Amino acid sequence: MTPPDTEDFANRLVRATPRTWATRAVISVNVLVWLAMLATGASPVSPDVQVLIDWGANLLPLTVEQPWRLLTATMLHAGLIHLGFNMWVLWDAGRIAERFYGSLQFLLIYLISGLFGSLASLFFAARTGVSVGASGAIFGVVGALLAVVLTKHSKLPPALAAGMRSSMLMFIGYSLVMGFIARFIDNAAHIGGLVSGFAAAVILAERFDWEEYRRSAIPRAMTAIGIAMVAAFAIWRLLPAPGV
Repeated sequence: MTPPDTEDFANRLVRATPRTWATRAVISVNVLVWLAMLATGASPVSPDVQVLIDWGANLLPLTVEQPWRLLTATMLHAGLIHLGFNMWVLWDAGRIAERFYGSLQFLLIYLISGLFGSLASLFFAARTGVSVGASGAIFGVVGALLAVVLTKHSKLPPALAAGMRSSMLMFIGYSLVMGFIARFIDNAAHIGGLVSGFAAAVILAERFDWEEYRRSAIPRAMTAIGIAMVAAFAIWRLLPAPGV
């Protein structure tokens, strides 16, 4: 199979997904939630832990009784810097991933990654402390891009695949190293999101391969959802007992 021309490939991506509305929608939701928190009196720089808990933060003793916190926690941020950095990365990576997989599949990757990032955090940071932020889901988006360049590189222009591979690996490596150094960074959520986003993307059909997408997008998406549900249930059953 002859690799596509870079310009032709870029044009095909834009034709397949002309508007990256899903990335904009996810960013808007995160910003609106932060603004709503400010309207109720939360600090814009360092909101109180109790405020984050009241808004749906991830914390093992509460999440085991209220599983919805697995997703609400991904829409909360511990201040403007936290929000700004996450939304900046999402803006850069999200639009590319959305064009590679299409808007609906991008949302599926984002939700699955956010869910598994929160689940992973329950074994570590959120076991005894509050965990919030979209970074687990964002790492899943980066993982989806990594899946493209590692497992489907023959469908990409060689220069694009090489450049993306280098930038993705550098970002992941730097972020994980910083996560192990800085105690306030929830590396478990990052790794959980990265692995689940990569796995989901391997299953899903690429939007830029139109024939494959038209033939198998729906069954592949249903397979990804089914596997995610089974895996999430299995991990849920393995959660540690909540402390006092």
